[in-house]
Amino acid sequence: MPPFDFSDFPILETERLRLRRITTDDKATWLAIFQNDEVRRYLIDFEDNPIFEDMDGIFDWTKMIFKQKSGIRWAITLKPDDTMIGSCGFHVYSEHHRSAEIGYELSHGHWRKGIMSEAVDAVLDFCFEQLAVHRIEADVTVGNEASAGLLKSLGFTHEGTWRDKVYVRGQFFSLWQFGLLEGEYPQKS
Repeated sequence: MPPFDFSDFPILETERLRLRRITTDDKATWLAIFQNDEVRRYLIDFEDNPIFEDMDGIFDWTKMIFKQKSGIRWAITLKPDDTMIGSCGFHVYSEHHRSAEIGYELSHGHWRKGIMSEAVDAVLDFCFEQLAVHRIEADVTVGNEASAGLLKSLGFTHEGTWRDKVYVRGQFFSLWQFGLLEGEYPQKS
């Protein structure tokens, strides 16, 4: 199979999920996800509670990273419904270094159902199989035990802590750094 060339947007499917392109029709739903206090608690992407206009920048970012061949962000949907319940994907992809960074968020009403584990696993499969990456990284805000647990369950190693790495909403946040190498990722049969 030839390597992925970013010419067509890939759709990923799992037993329960369909990961598809994020569209302008998703902006209001995505905003509602980000406006939930529990979802936003560990996100360092917003200075304030996001508003609809903030979604334009995020949506444009998803288009830009695909066009620049540096990442893909998918809308997560439950089959057969096509309503976005979260997003996940990779960015900071480097073909030369064979590396990428992943990120994700999920509607609070869908937490603790294995959905994000299933979605991230599909993204990892894509990265290791279609892009031939060697290393995938993830940053987790210190204290976000659920996200750290998800990464550990998928084989990631906690590699360290960046103390006071970002300043958002009037305070510094430290980040846990996680990494997964291709030889550590369980191969599917």
